[in-house]
Order: sequence, then C-alpha cells, then structure tokens
Amino acid sequence: MDSSGKIYGYLDTCINTKASDLHLKANQPPYMRFAGKLEEIDLLPLNTEEIYNFVHGYLTQEQAEKYASGGEADFSFSHNDYRFRCNVYRDLYGDNLALRLLALKPGDFSNLGIPLILKDYSKKRSGLILITGPTGSGKSTTLTCMLDYINHNKSAHIITLEDPIEYIHTSSKCIITQREIGKDTKSFGKAIEAAMRQDPDIIMVGEMRDLESVAAAIAAAETGHLVLSTLHTKGAENTVDRIIDMFPAGQQNQIRVQLGMTLLLVCSQQLVPGLEPGTRHLATEVMVCNQAIKNLIRTGKTHMISSTMQTSRKEGMFIMKDSLQQLFLDGKISQEEMEQYMF
Repeated sequence: MDSSGKIYGYLDTCINTKASDLHLKANQPPYMRFAGKLEEIDLLPLNTEEIYNFVHGYLTQEQAEKYASGGEADFSFSHNDYRFRCNVYRDLYGDNLALRLLALKPGDFSNLGIPLILKDYSKKRSGLILITGPTGSGKSTTLTCMLDYINHNKSAHIITLEDPIEYIHTSSKCIITQREIGKDTKSFGKAIEAAMRQDPDIIMVGEMRDLESVAAAIAAAETGHLVLSTLHTKGAENTVDRIIDMFPAGQQNQIRVQLGMTLLLVCSQQLVPGLEPGTRHLATEVMVCNQAIKNLIRTGKTHMISSTMQTSRKEGMFIMKDSLQQLFLDGKISQEEMEQYMF
C-alpha cells in the first residue's frame, strides 16, 4: 500500500472510532484523541517522505512556498464525505501532520448544548458576535450552527473568511461565498475590507488574529453588517480586555466607544470530559451587551462585567460557573472536572 493509501486508512479509523484528532509524526506510531485524551494507536508509522508526499498533494503553490520557508502550513480536504482541517509542520525529526476531524454536517443547537440565545442573535441585522475559548472547544461548530440556521431561515449574502475552509455550506435561502486565506485572499484584514464591497449581509471571520483583522471586523459591524468571529480567550471579561489591549494606548478610548456600540454578545465555551467514558459536554458563558455592559466597556470598567452578568440573568446572561454547576447537577460531569474547568 502506498503512503496515501495508508494515511487514508488512518483517516477511516479516525472516522469509525469517533476520534477528534489524528497526529502523524515521522517514524512514530499514530496518535488519536478521544474525548480530549490522546492515545497511541497500533498502526504502522510513516516516514517523513511519506507525510511530505501526502501533504503536497493538497497544498497550493502558495501554501507549499509558505511551508518551505516557514516550516508550517494550514490546509483542509474532504475524505469519504468528511472534512479534515490540517496543519503540517517540521520539527527535529522531519515532517509531521496534525488533523482535526470535522462533523459531517452542522449539528442542532439543543443537541450540542449551544445556548439558544445564539439562535436569536443570529437574526440580528448588524453588530459583532464573538465565540471564544481554547483550541478544540467547538468554536467552529458553534459558528457553523449559526450560519446554517441563517442559511435556512432568511435571505442574505453570507461571506465566510477562513484559514482553512472547514465546513462547506450549500446555499439554501442564502448566497454563500466561502474564501480561504492564503488561497483566495491574502489576509483576514484585507479580506474583511474587500468583503464590504461585495454586498454582504453577514461576514464570518474564522479568527480575529491581529489588530488589522479586529479593526476591520469592528468597522464592518459599525457599517451595518452582522459579523461573527472567534477569539482564543477565556470568559467575556477577558475577551473585551484582550480586544482593547491589542490597540495602542492612544487608540484605546476610541476602541472602547466603538466596541460599546457594536458588540452584541460574547459566548465563551469549553468542552468538559463527561462521566460517561468517551463523552464531552459543552460548558458556556454568555454576555449580552445590554446598556449596563456597554457603559462598562465605554468607561473602562471591564472588571465589573462578571458581577453585572450575574445580576442580569433575566436578560439571558450567565457565567461559566453556572454552566459547569448545572452539568454537575445533571450528572454529566464530575465535581473534580467542574472545579478544574472553572475560571
């Protein structure tokens, strides 16, 4: 069997065993991640040449050049009706590949434990909605559910900007334009600026990585578009602080004003190992930007956001502690996990 055949076999094993991730390191056994735990798999290792040849069957010329010069590159592909998000990288021993298995199709809000308030906010005409959390916490899945709901319930032009493209959306009631960073456009910031000239209603930015993309996303929300994006932050309070801190000190007061005007909602999330072996449960925190929250952002009193959220539960807000305690009371997670994942 050639190297591609072996790797496709590993992918099939990943699909059949419901692994979330596959790690292929040169001259080492494959590893797969099940419900957050990494396990060695009894399959033949690949050498660096086999990994290199497989990867270069998918990389564009620009991605290949990026890998050659920088030692890492992102790409995605389909196999047996599933999508895989991949990162190829070099280390001391050669070429390596980390693959994330993506769901076959968007899930349902309730089944996945996604707060239903996100469905309501998907109907908004303009503003900024942020989904935050660590890597592997289901941020892309949440965004995909929101886009799928919009696609099936209203007429609009959705533009997604991703690195790489993860889920492939089929138009229902919406026109859907999916663009990949490094392939169809140069950067998130430039792509957002260009999107504003493409008559969009909704712009989904896969990740706000830098000042350029954050500033462009806020500007797009200010000019009447609904912008959905992600950040690698823990909690709503930390998210607001992170955005403001990305800007030079002389611009921070203006950004507080802009963020206070445009930010609609922040949903922070974590996937917590369940009591039942092989399961994980979504724990979330939701901040709705009511007038009190907007005032705290504008006046730089972000340290008061969490306490304000706790006194605003009637408006759909709750903190991570609330969600974790409910999962524990429902018998889904242990007390140890509940305490470990609190922040």
